[in-house]
Amino acid sequence: MRLIAHRGFASTAPENTVAAVKSAAQHADAVEVDVRRCQSGELVVIHDATIDRVTDAVTDTDTAPATSDAPVATSSLTELKTHTVLGTDERIPTLVELLEALPPGLELHLELKERGLAADVLDAIDGIDNPVLLTSFLPSELRAIRELEPSQSIGLLVSRRLETPVTTAVELDCDVIGASYWRCLTTRLVPRAKTVDLEIHAWPIKRRLTAALLGFRGVDCASADRPIRAPRVGLK
Repeated sequence: MRLIAHRGFASTAPENTVAAVKSAAQHADAVEVDVRRCQSGELVVIHDATIDRVTDAVTDTDTAPATSDAPVATSSLTELKTHTVLGTDERIPTLVELLEALPPGLELHLELKERGLAADVLDAIDGIDNPVLLTSFLPSELRAIRELEPSQSIGLLVSRRLETPVTTAVELDCDVIGASYWRCLTTRLVPRAKTVDLEIHAWPIKRRLTAALLGFRGVDCASADRPIRAPRVGLK
């Protein structure tokens, strides 16, 4: 079983930042980050639709506008760069900045958080040497990627509302299916995915025992917010 650094190990580093990705490379087989588009058009690496949880933005006094809940989609890159991430000196990176800082050989998983990103994400990763998996909860984005670049590896992330995840992943011609560890352990998702040669990723993994159970179940990758010491079933 391989270990994925979720948002660059979000519990031990400023999530979705260049520093997090660099430090995660020491412990993980792959790193996962999130991609959105800001108002000025650049692709930026941030999970939430607003900046309040992960930046130093605060609600101002009555004499200035509130910025704590500023949506990424209505903030320019210049505005986003005025904030630091989770009490560090790190800034919200653009996707280009993160790709330029990616350690050699580290597998990158990019989650597309919004519609309309597929073409620009494919352009951004064109020519990089690292293996890249593009994932999303949005079938429309995965379908667009497959149409634009048939050879690109893609993965369907399974929401609670999706009743036929394996069928949907097959219809989209996915390489990977990702789901909560609980769904992987308590439903027929894993054996059904195995029958159609889908690689299986599970999240969020907090304990070695959970990772071990998933490994015995047949899960290929465990996504965690911190480095997990290897259980006997084979995390790195």
